[in-house]
Amino acid sequence: MNNYRKRIRADLVENLPLGHCVTVHDFSENYKCTEQNEIQSSYFQKLEVSLHVTILHRHSVLEYDGKDSTAEEPNIVTEQFFVISPDQKHDHHYTHCVQNLVSEYLKSINYEISVMHEFTDGCSSQYKSRHCMGDVSYSCSDFGYATILRNYFETSHARGPQDAAGGFIKKQADLAVIRGTHVIQSSSDLFDYAQSNLSTTADSSKCSRRIFRYVDSVNRDRDRNFLPVKENRKIHQVRSFDDGEIFVRKLSCYSVKGCIVGNYSTCMNDAQLGTYNKIKMVKESEHNDSDADSNNDEGVDDETNICDFVSNGTIFAVKADDTDCPYYILRASKDPII
Repeated sequence: MNNYRKRIRADLVENLPLGHCVTVHDFSENYKCTEQNEIQSSYFQKLEVSLHVTILHRHSVLEYDGKDSTAEEPNIVTEQFFVISPDQKHDHHYTHCVQNLVSEYLKSINYEISVMHEFTDGCSSQYKSRHCMGDVSYSCSDFGYATILRNYFETSHARGPQDAAGGFIKKQADLAVIRGTHVIQSSSDLFDYAQSNLSTTADSSKCSRRIFRYVDSVNRDRDRNFLPVKENRKIHQVRSFDDGEIFVRKLSCYSVKGCIVGNYSTCMNDAQLGTYNKIKMVKESEHNDSDADSNNDEGVDDETNICDFVSNGTIFAVKADDTDCPYYILRASKDPII
């Protein structure tokens, strides 16, 4: 499964349409501040700094990269985008902040983007919880994209360049401290060191540049808490549709040209990968308990179909007009046909 997603990501980057962008998001392990000569007790009391890594693939911009990119002669640029912060709560508010910084960067270099393709691991609190999927449903309004697609790797199996990028920053910072050339005792110290010394890359590197952003605190005063999404661990692709609405799929598909350019209805792999199902994301603040009691325990909208709750292998009850047998217990033998 992991190799499949790496393959489709590589295919997407290689055939990236103009106006599209691919990002791979991941939290690197927190950086632990050290001293060149430290007392023994400080070993157990090291200050930690959050480091979020984004690998960004896009078409080059003539004014910024020195080379233009066209459909006939595409030129894909790869960049590493780092967000450094003292905030150690890795939640959907933090990742939304990262998305906003990436969007602002693309706007600052005049990169006109219509579709954003995200690849993340399956960590629930960071990228795949109900709140994360709810954020995706509002991402087009938040960032100005026409469409955003989030693709999930299996949890703890999204190993790739993002891990090496985060490890490189932390290793170089440790070496600078050991050599005595820099003192790094806070998140701002790490940012200043990285910004001054690690922004440029070697000519032989596949990465064009490293971009660093510093966030002192993450805004968590947002109305972005949502009701549960059924079987969200089985979902591996989320596509924005409208504010508060998303399409979900069990597997991603970029092997068909139509899926890359956005003609999702023409996908020929539906039988193997599953079809898109529409889900309405309901905010907790808008949830009416009385309505929920009259409909169902999860407060699902009246327009929700029974097929949204049933998949292959699901056990469910059907009410029967029989005094001796009030309901039947059934098991679905296949997925619903939408």
